[in-house]
Amino acid sequence: MKKFIVFFILILAGSHIATAQDLDGLMKEVAKNEKAQRQVVDKAMLGTSMAQAQDPTGELKSKMPSFMQKIDSIQVVTLEEDAPDIRNMVLDNLNSFRDDDIYSTLVRVKDGEDNVRIIAKRNGETVSDVYILVMDEEDIVLVKMSGRLEQSDLEDIVKEQAKNKK
Repeated sequence: MKKFIVFFILILAGSHIATAQDLDGLMKEVAKNEKAQRQVVDKAMLGTSMAQAQDPTGELKSKMPSFMQKIDSIQVVTLEEDAPDIRNMVLDNLNSFRDDDIYSTLVRVKDGEDNVRIIAKRNGETVSDVYILVMDEEDIVLVKMSGRLEQSDLEDIVKEQAKNKK
């Protein structure tokens, strides 16, 4: 009987580990589609973009969100053509996603066919990654921003997303 109980506990623990949330895996799975586009922007490219955005008046730099200075890389996966199997997989992942000690949902909006979710991945007291997952009737856009972010940066990201939605 003890062996049965131990075996049952091991099976439960194993199934829990196997179904652990993996947003990076979701992005990789969507990127495998031949119609998907994937772009990675590293720290050097971000720095170049910020340098080019500066103008003599400094006006453009002042409009840049402050959290952008703390971002080390941005990964974007887009799928603009209808792919029902991928859409269903992403929807299933979004619907089954649960906050835990590592991941926490900052914003979740469902408006008709539009689905937006912003999720933070914590690494101790700081946030190492922020995922922005967007689906509408036609497109799927998955964004991962990596860096060392603080709570105030998360608030800025949410505000920026709200501005872009309007």
